[in-house]
Amino acid sequence: MIDFKRRRPLREHSVTIHPRDTKALRRWKRGVIILLLMLVPVSAWQGWEAAQRAHQPQELERQALVERQAQLVREVEEWRQRYHQLEVDLLVAKDAAVEGRETVHELEAQLFKVQQSLAQYQGVLAPSAMAPGLRIQAFELHGTETANVFRYKVMVSRVGNESDTVQARLQVHVVGEQDGKPATLGLDALSGATDENGLALDFRYFQVVPANSEEATLTLPEGFVPQQVKLIASKDDTTLVEQTFDWTVTGATP
Repeated sequence: MIDFKRRRPLREHSVTIHPRDTKALRRWKRGVIILLLMLVPVSAWQGWEAAQRAHQPQELERQALVERQAQLVREVEEWRQRYHQLEVDLLVAKDAAVEGRETVHELEAQLFKVQQSLAQYQGVLAPSAMAPGLRIQAFELHGTETANVFRYKVMVSRVGNESDTVQARLQVHVVGEQDGKPATLGLDALSGATDENGLALDFRYFQVVPANSEEATLTLPEGFVPQQVKLIASKDDTTLVEQTFDWTVTGATP
């Protein structure tokens, strides 16, 4: 029989397993690390390219907007230059128009002076030239750019004592038809700058009226057809001279 009591107790043992670090394993680890290191920049590069491709339409659109903005700036500059040129042309045209009107007025004044001289010679040759009194020597009627607006002038002279000064009022009446019916209009209805008493006369030898260019216009109402112009010079309700002219635009004579 075996005497178990006498056997020695078994010792406790612990076992630890250590992997064997072989050369092949070390190479594999090194390869994995290198591969990971290579994948990082490759992934970053691919991400950057993807971002560029994603932003490419926006970049093209931005570039198109920049080009459009530059084009609009050029167009605005061209229109600004054109507007400036138009302003210059308009100023030149205005100056030319003013000079033209001044030239026309000068020519009209010269023509009227010639007519005055002619009227004086005609008065000298007339049988009643030496009879004292008031004379309506000339009447002019001119059209304007407006169809129903006309400009007029009257030359009044006198025969008598040179020391005397004539003071009177000159009434201007336009005789015609209003809507097919006879009608007569005075200066108060034809010229807003003239009152119902007519034009003031105050001269020694002769006078051209009206002196004010605002009063030298006749505005005919719509539907009125002029036929004659009647001029009446009076003083203290006494008629000094009365004369009628045909309605003839660009000048009329008795």
